[in-house]
Amino acid sequence: MTRPRPLAGPLLAVATLVLVLTACGDPVVGTVTAKEHDAAETTHGTRKDCTTSTSSTGTKTTKCKTVPTTKHEPEEWELTVAEDDGDTVEVDVDQDAYERIEVGDRYDETAEASR
Repeated sequence: MTRPRPLAGPLLAVATLVLVLTACGDPVVGTVTAKEHDAAETTHGTRKDCTTSTSSTGTKTTKCKTVPTTKHEPEEWELTVAEDDGDTVEVDVDQDAYERIEVGDRYDETAEASR
């Protein structure tokens, strides 16, 4: 006699996949109305790093030092797309897509993903 196999594992996997796909929303499809490029930027600064300690007699001592910081923003390429439903969305793309796609071109996120 064969025992039926539990379906919980495969059903859970399918449910998770459906949830992930629907959480992303519909793919962006529409007309490119603008393009924006932000160059990479690195900024340097400082911040104050303080520590406070308490002695056995209850005296508090605070010591501070200045610590150098670096913040790097990577280069970004963005298209503004007027979707067929009337919404306008901004889409991050890679440099190749940014250079290839012009204002007025039709943009289809699904087609771009398969390139």
